[in-house]
Amino acid sequence: MAKARAVDRRLFLLIEIAARRMSRDADARLKTEAGVSASQAAVLFLLLRRGDRRMGAIGETLSLNPPAVTGLVNRMEKAGLVAKRTDASDRRGALVTLTPRGRDAGEKADASLKALNAELEEALGEDAADALHDALTAIVTRTAE
Repeated sequence: MAKARAVDRRLFLLIEIAARRMSRDADARLKTEAGVSASQAAVLFLLLRRGDRRMGAIGETLSLNPPAVTGLVNRMEKAGLVAKRTDASDRRGALVTLTPRGRDAGEKADASLKALNAELEEALGEDAADALHDALTAIVTRTAE
């Protein structure tokens, strides 16, 4: 039997509200447990998993515009989480690399978000978590093209 639904389900609004709440909660948790913001954690994860990255590649992967990446990386550099160095293959650009402090913060942030993901999956149930993962992956994949 079909589920009764409102004509206008406002999916975008619900996704936006959920994303803001989750981001705010994750940000507070990451600051407490790893000493970094959610945005900083995203950069740290990228560098932990893929190694040094150019500023443009960070922006592309994280869907950030160039000024946002510059500001974020500059704040992270000031905090001692990353270092910038000239790219030997293209002197016009800078490579962003992890510092030991950044690696440590990234590993703590990873553990914190793994716990958060486990809590979300437990709250939703495995089937709903799988469906949500598939739906969000479809949205991200479609909008990345």
